[in-house]
Amino acid sequence: IGKHTISVCMGTACYVKGADKIVDTLKKELKIGVGQTTEDGLFTLQEARCLGACGIAPVIMIGEKIYGELDGKKTVDIINQYRKAARQSAEK
Repeated sequence: IGKHTISVCMGTACYVKGADKIVDTLKKELKIGVGQTTEDGLFTLQEARCLGACGIAPVIMIGEKIYGELDGKKTVDIINQYRKAARQSAEK
C-alpha cells in the first residue's frame, strides 16, 4: 500500500457525474490500475462504493481528505500537490 491511498467514489451520484472518467485520469496519470501502487510507493488507487459526499460528486478521498466537484484537470492538480509535498519532504 502506498503512502497515500486514493479512493474514487463509484456510488450512483459520482458515477453519473463522471467517476469513471476520474478513474481513467488517475490510471493514466499514475500509470497503474485499480488495486495497484505506483512504482515510487506514493499512491495506491482503489474504488469505493460510496464516500457519502453525493452533493459534491464526483469525489475522491486521499487519506481522510475528500475532494469534490472533480474533473480531469482538478484531479491531476491534486495529485501534483501530493507529489510536490513528497519532493519537498525528501529534500529536507
